[in-house]
Amino acid sequence: MLEALGFGRAEAELYELLVTRGRLALDDVLALGEREAQRIALETLESRGLVRRAAGPEPVYVVAPPEYAIDVLVAEQMAALRQVRARATELAARVRAADRGDDAASLIEVVSGPGSARQLFRQVVRSAREEIAVFDRPPYATPPEEIEEVREEQARRFQTDGVRIRTVFDRGLLDDPVEVRRIMNGVRGGEQARVAPVPLKLAIIDREWGMLPLLQSDAGAAEAVVIVRRSVLLDSMIALFESVWAQASEIRPGDGDAVRESDEADLRELARLLVAGMTDLSIAHHLGLSERTVRRRTKELLDELGAQSRFQAGAIAAKRGWI
Repeated sequence: MLEALGFGRAEAELYELLVTRGRLALDDVLALGEREAQRIALETLESRGLVRRAAGPEPVYVVAPPEYAIDVLVAEQMAALRQVRARATELAARVRAADRGDDAASLIEVVSGPGSARQLFRQVVRSAREEIAVFDRPPYATPPEEIEEVREEQARRFQTDGVRIRTVFDRGLLDDPVEVRRIMNGVRGGEQARVAPVPLKLAIIDREWGMLPLLQSDAGAAEAVVIVRRSVLLDSMIALFESVWAQASEIRPGDGDAVRESDEADLRELARLLVAGMTDLSIAHHLGLSERTVRRRTKELLDELGAQSRFQAGAIAAKRGWI
């Protein structure tokens, strides 16, 4: 554990032993291995606040409360990492300025190879400072467990760094219960999600650069990815995302199968989904309801609007300004 905070193996092993034993006399510590190495390890742990000398005439060492001592070290490391990130941003700007000149080709970079493309997307998640905007649609060549890891990492970025995550999922994903669970897990983790017909895979990071697939294998793997930096092309990608986002239907955790009368907000939402062409199954997954409940609410909508069909209900809802 301590290795992740920059400690060496000797410090980590000594700390674990102190945690297990509760306290150790100085002579016992020095007897654990090469005396000078053990002394340095003990002094390092003490200087970083992880262990302290107990009161008394003999030099005896105990572990400081980990919930406080380790939190302080984590906070210090996060502050240092933020400084590194700020420095990296500055260096990246200098590199772009040096490379750009009058060469428009420097605004676009092609990354080849499915492994490289997958690694690039993980870096995207980690590098965002303010927002990640994504079009999500199949096919996927990435194993499901790896996709889940990325989404969990996105949730952590939202919770720890306040990075906003907006995703438009392709409507067809709501026909797959596995995908619905994946989407809902993200929503519960703080992701803002909507559903619409998604034209292509796309990711935009901090409105400073974007990526989209250039070549795709038959299995769905992105064999080449284009990175687009600030340019008219990136502005067009942002405009496309915002346009689809504005038209898309919001995804929210469902309210279960509670049998209750639908209010006007429920009916408006149902009307939007019907007009979007979603099936009962898709709507059920989207709202977290059963198909039976969706059919019941659809009947309520038709009765409310005085419509004889879904198509007619959509037309009347549009005239009422519901859509």
